[in-house]
Amino acid sequence: MDINELEKVEAQTSKFNVFETLGIVNMEIRHSNVLGWLFSPNEQHGFSDAFIKRFMQEIVQGYEGSGDTLDPLKVLLWDYHDLIVRREWQNIDLLAISESNRFVLVIENKVWSRESKHQLNKYYEIIQDNFPGYHQVFIYLTPFGDEASNPEIWTSMDYSGVMQMIEYCLESRQNMMENSVRLFIEQYMDTLRRYVVGDSNLEKLCQDIYFKHKKALDLIFEYKPDMYSDVSARIQEMIKENDDLVLDDSNKTMIRFTTKQLDQTVENEGRGWTSSRRILLFEFQNTTRGLRVKLIIGPGEEHIRERLYDIVSDKPAIFKGKNKKLTTAYTTVYVKNILDYNESYELDHEKLHDAIKNKMDKFFRDDLKNLEKAVLTEY
Repeated sequence: MDINELEKVEAQTSKFNVFETLGIVNMEIRHSNVLGWLFSPNEQHGFSDAFIKRFMQEIVQGYEGSGDTLDPLKVLLWDYHDLIVRREWQNIDLLAISESNRFVLVIENKVWSRESKHQLNKYYEIIQDNFPGYHQVFIYLTPFGDEASNPEIWTSMDYSGVMQMIEYCLESRQNMMENSVRLFIEQYMDTLRRYVVGDSNLEKLCQDIYFKHKKALDLIFEYKPDMYSDVSARIQEMIKENDDLVLDDSNKTMIRFTTKQLDQTVENEGRGWTSSRRILLFEFQNTTRGLRVKLIIGPGEEHIRERLYDIVSDKPAIFKGKNKKLTTAYTTVYVKNILDYNESYELDHEKLHDAIKNKMDKFFRDDLKNLEKAVLTEY
């Protein structure tokens, strides 16, 4: 085995992290608490009003939510030191109010849960009743920028964007921060990378190890009985039963497939990924965190990869979670969370199988068809 590479994985996964220790990495309310703390200019984080200003700078350009027209220059010149941040006010995750600017920021934070029926409309009406005449900004925050049920009012934002804002503030304010605060924020950033938006470097490192020792690792995974083996077997079975799908090389943690139409249209001139030489593949990633699906442009002929990346880049509303640039090997162009695992599934595999079937049927029926059509229309 490559001891040096394994040590790199160990180094990234063995660091102390207060969020992991407390078991709160996937708790929405804890993420909202940290964000609310960073938004407040008068808290002891050392950012002052840098984070709220950076946040507003990102969202104000072209913002059309709720019919409000915000002047970017005026917004950036606002003084936010009277900003008050409320948590769970009227069940709203985050509410930031500036009386001097007659401004209210509303954030609905969905880490892994889903929007409840009429939830966003209810919050919108509450704000209209309580803050008439205010500049109102409504943000729907999710790991991968999912669209809200009423996008004409709620602007979608993903956690990758939030991470970039925090990184900007860390870099620009590092000389004005206490070391303990900086370490806390860095641990929160690590939590977002590993448990919310994904750590591309760690994923790439693990993939490199896997592909170098594929046969040995496949055998180990195959004979390790657990819930994830059941999940993988069930997904592969569903793919095989679907006449429109084609199963590719798979194992317990990664189940790859494509559609027959994509397989007949996109050239199979890949290298070093799967035995089929397919460049474009869907991949269910079956990890301890849960089940998610990606659409990945793998290694292969560069002109094919570039053509595929150009197609998905023209359709950001469909290809959510796309990497910002085409990498030399594996480029994710779509990410969707399918199912979060919990202890009840480990105890009741029938319940788990039912949940997977419902989620997968919906994905195959809706999202997969849209993704396939978007590629085939332009290819």
